[in-house]
Amino acid sequence: MLRRWYRPILLSAFCLLTSACFGPTHPDTARYEYLYLNGAFVSPHKTFPEGVERGKWQCYDGKTGETLNCTFVRGGFEHFQYIFRERR
Repeated sequence: MLRRWYRPILLSAFCLLTSACFGPTHPDTARYEYLYLNGAFVSPHKTFPEGVERGKWQCYDGKTGETLNCTFVRGGFEHFQYIFRERR
């Protein structure tokens, strides 16, 4: 009975570990459109997103390695390394 659960748990752990190692790499201008890149706005953008527009962007924190939806971000965006969205 233990063997029946061993394989799926091991496979799940392996997938979780490899997804953390092989996440998106930045900057990838072919795949993503950038609003903010390493401390500077990317043309044609001049300000951080507001309102509904903010929900379309993702914020990447280089220190923690987390990608967050910008809707839930409070305060300034200066501590993020990249603000990006999928290219249309």
